[in-house]
Amino acid sequence: MRRVKAPHRPVLVVVSGSEGDVGRRVIVERTLLIGRDPDAALPLSDGLVSWHHACIDDRGDGWALVDLGSTNGVSLNDQKVSDAALKPNDTIVIGTSVMRFELQDGVAQAYNQVVERLLNIDDLSGLFVRRKFDAELSQMLEAGRKQGASVALLVMDLDGIKKINDTHGHLFGAYVIGAAGKLIGEVVGARGMGSRFGGDEFLAALPGLDAAAGVAVAEEIRAAIAAHPFEREGVPLRPGISIGVAEFPADADDPLGLFQKADEALYRAKQGGKNRVCR
Repeated sequence: MRRVKAPHRPVLVVVSGSEGDVGRRVIVERTLLIGRDPDAALPLSDGLVSWHHACIDDRGDGWALVDLGSTNGVSLNDQKVSDAALKPNDTIVIGTSVMRFELQDGVAQAYNQVVERLLNIDDLSGLFVRRKFDAELSQMLEAGRKQGASVALLVMDLDGIKKINDTHGHLFGAYVIGAAGKLIGEVVGARGMGSRFGGDEFLAALPGLDAAAGVAVAEEIRAAIAAHPFEREGVPLRPGISIGVAEFPADADDPLGLFQKADEALYRAKQGGKNRVCR
């Protein structure tokens, strides 16, 4: 009942655009900046969006869409605007990104939070799905470039999952993958973000950390996996994990190049005997 009685709040929802931005929603509580700046209230990875493109301005008795001198302009309901009042269900286009300005009560907000989780979180591990991770990594590297800061990327692959699947069945393998993902999330914590991007493979991005610090976190993850009592239906399971580490911008200055360098380091860890960390 508290949710039903909650006052309506304006919410900006990205309904179309760059894959990692779709589904992003932000409650409009005060003047809100939109742009490619990772520190914007609504950061967008769309290449046609300016660094500080537009804002939703709090006018006291309402809200207005304001173009901040962007390169490609702002459209409101298919009309180019520089400063225009907003009303519920208005459609805003910035670059190739399409947003809807909505008024939502507590029930609608709770529903949309569930939908956002379904879009962005892997059910098995509790980590980001790859699409969401990629979008957040791009923003993280932009922030690192702006601030002159490093970002460590970890590419991880569980060891022994095929043997577990072949011996005990895929439900046992899925249990290990999910439990390992939760451990990775716990170790990374507030230091960064993690993702399960397929099968028994994981990623973690650690802003502000160089390669040496990234290796230290990777060793924490490896130790956590080694120490955890994986067990299902009374059967003890003993996976390991191999991890490759790369550093932005020392190894590469873009997401794809950084992933390739970390993946090469992971290959060296596998070739070197598995269950180890390589730089």
